Amino acid sequence: MKRLLTSQFALSGLFVKLMLSFLSIILLLASFNLFSHLYLSGKVYQEVVRQNEQALKQTVEGYENHFRLTQNMILALTQSDTWTANLGILSHLNENRRYDVVNEVKSDLMTLYGNPFLHIENFILYFKTEDYVLEKEGLSSTSDMFGKYYSSQEYTADFWRGQTMDNQYLKVMPAASFTETTMSSTRPLGRLMPVLIKAIPYEEVYGLVMLNPQRLEKAYGDAGKNPFYIMDAQDRLLFTTAETKLPALKYAGNTSSHERIGDNYYFYQKGAQTGFTYVRVTEVAAIASGLRGMRLLLAVLLAAAVLVSLLFSLLFSYRLNQPLQRLIAAFDRKSGSAPGKVSSVKEFAIIGDRLSSIMENNRFIQNDLAHKNSLVRQYAYTHKVKNIPLNASLSELEDALHSERPYASILFKLSFTRLPEEPEKHTLALWQLIQRLFTGEESENVALQPEQDLLLLLLFDPGPQSGILQVLGTLQELLAEEPSLYLTIAVSPVYSGETPFTDAYHNLTVLLKERRLNRETQIIVEPRASSAKAFHRKVTYGDELHNLLQSGSEEAVFGWVERQLEQLRNKDATAEDFRTFARGVVEQTGKTVMKQNLPELEAGLLSALSGEPFAAFYSTVQYREWLSQLLTPVLAAIRNGSEIRDPVISFVLEYLDKHYGEDINLNIVADKLNLTPGYLSSIFKEKTGINFSEYLNTLRIERAKELLTNIDLRIQDIALQVGYQNVNSFIRTFKRSSGLTPGEYRKRDAWENHS
Repeated sequence: MKRLLTSQFALSGLFVKLMLSFLSIILLLASFNLFSHLYLSGKVYQEVVRQNEQALKQTVEGYENHFRLTQNMILALTQSDTWTANLGILSHLNENRRYDVVNEVKSDLMTLYGNPFLHIENFILYFKTEDYVLEKEGLSSTSDMFGKYYSSQEYTADFWRGQTMDNQYLKVMPAASFTETTMSSTRPLGRLMPVLIKAIPYEEVYGLVMLNPQRLEKAYGDAGKNPFYIMDAQDRLLFTTAETKLPALKYAGNTSSHERIGDNYYFYQKGAQTGFTYVRVTEVAAIASGLRGMRLLLAVLLAAAVLVSLLFSLLFSYRLNQPLQRLIAAFDRKSGSAPGKVSSVKEFAIIGDRLSSIMENNRFIQNDLAHKNSLVRQYAYTHKVKNIPLNASLSELEDALHSERPYASILFKLSFTRLPEEPEKHTLALWQLIQRLFTGEESENVALQPEQDLLLLLLFDPGPQSGILQVLGTLQELLAEEPSLYLTIAVSPVYSGETPFTDAYHNLTVLLKERRLNRETQIIVEPRASSAKAFHRKVTYGDELHNLLQSGSEEAVFGWVERQLEQLRNKDATAEDFRTFARGVVEQTGKTVMKQNLPELEAGLLSALSGEPFAAFYSTVQYREWLSQLLTPVLAAIRNGSEIRDPVISFVLEYLDKHYGEDINLNIVADKLNLTPGYLSSIFKEKTGINFSEYLNTLRIERAKELLTNIDLRIQDIALQVGYQNVNSFIRTFKRSSGLTPGEYRKRDAWENHS
């Protein structure tokens, strides 16, 4: 015992070495903190400056984003076809007296000034030619609006009459005080910042946005704690929270910097989008106070850190040394021999000598047991999987793999855009690539191939689903470079071991049917809503296609097919929905052929659905061509079997084809034939299978689609050319027929032609 106590405080003892080590670290840290204190005391100024610059940067980003958001929302409003048409009507209000559109335009304006995040007090439409304005309260003359309701010495009615935009779209003007003057009183409206906007495409119509600069400063600034200025690109003061004039600064050519003038620091930064200069003023006393506070804080922290480090070093060394001394005493009592010196620290030398042989034996035993357990588990699991045939059912797989571990399943379905010479080799190579991504030599994951074009992976203990999706994303990027094939990948959630494999496989087959119609590799994790499920019943059991087929008109039938395909695409229908629609067309055509007594065509229609005719389809163009080849001989046979077209119907169709752009209706056409409108309507429906008005609208909309490809024509002009005197009526009819407005249809058509 005496020997242990003596060695405890020897120079080579653990206690002494620990204390010396801790004292060295404390001395090093104290030196570092002292150096940091001396160094950082000179850097406080830069830090305070950086904080002010960062605060100004956030303010600038807030203002710039606000101006951009305001501009984008107004641009979105001006791109509306209805908005453009209504502005055209209001710009000639003295002539057309169309006061009915005022409320509709006011409702559109409310979407802007009613948004509390835009801080807009009012949105005023100024019709310069007509010399009147439209705002949230209604119509007013220019003189009343800017002389009474928004009166300001800087912005009079004559000022706005003289404003022009030239090539500008948006012009921000200096903030000024506005008042509202009535017969009995004058009410201040506060300071407002006018923003003048050109109402495209009309040159003499302007939008005047009244921004509230105080609310903007409260939202993006420091609520008036420091003086703040906004200067435009011509150094004109737009807004300030200070009463003093801004001194001349050297910010020309700089995007961000600061200057000291007198007792103030001026921090300024230019906006990247607007070109405005934003200036914030900070007093010198604030920076000096921050410097003194930083020095005092560093000194206190340094003293406290040294004191606490010394106390904890002493306590930790003592608590660590005492158990080691007791262990050495215990080893000495059992061994009865003095330890050999292995380490420079006596205690570690004794413990290392006694424990090295024990740890070595223990490590050998653990490695041997782990290796044997791994071999046994791997052999048993592999034996179970290998004894299942390749075409075995999943119920047999469950009997062999009754594991209680969590698992995830992935089902891959392979499709070719064009069939290669040896598809089996391509399929095998792809399956091998997928298995290498998810399985390895020591992996317990299972890969099965239920069918030639299907591969099922069972991943045991897979971890989170996000990791699986990351690997699948890599596979998706690889397949994007191979245009001849694509995959549909259904991914299950991570199931507990209690969920049967058969249920997981069934859920995956349902997910495969959620594929959208394109030739890209798609990863499907959950079902998506589709509103096109009723197309099969509508087509198969409805009378619309039957009536069109009986007319024998290829234009009517193929126009109907095109509309249905377009509706499916607009509803985000699945590829399975397109297949269901095509099968419905074939079934309805078969019923029509049977009613027409055309047995020579029935066999061809029955064979059309044999096999997998739509398995390789990935676009509406393929469906359109396939249905065209199917329906063309049917329509020809129906036309050949029907009697010669009635001369009355021939006259009507030719007349409509030549005069569809005029203001015509059933009464006008009936009068030219000396027939009653009712009789002409009934005979037209009987011979063509479609109503007169429906045929005329369809003809006009198809002609309008051709004209929309010419981007130089305005929508108002196209409406007049196809016979619609009211542009709003044309827009409603077009959207009801095609599911899109004329403007949306033109954008989509231009995008498809470009791609």
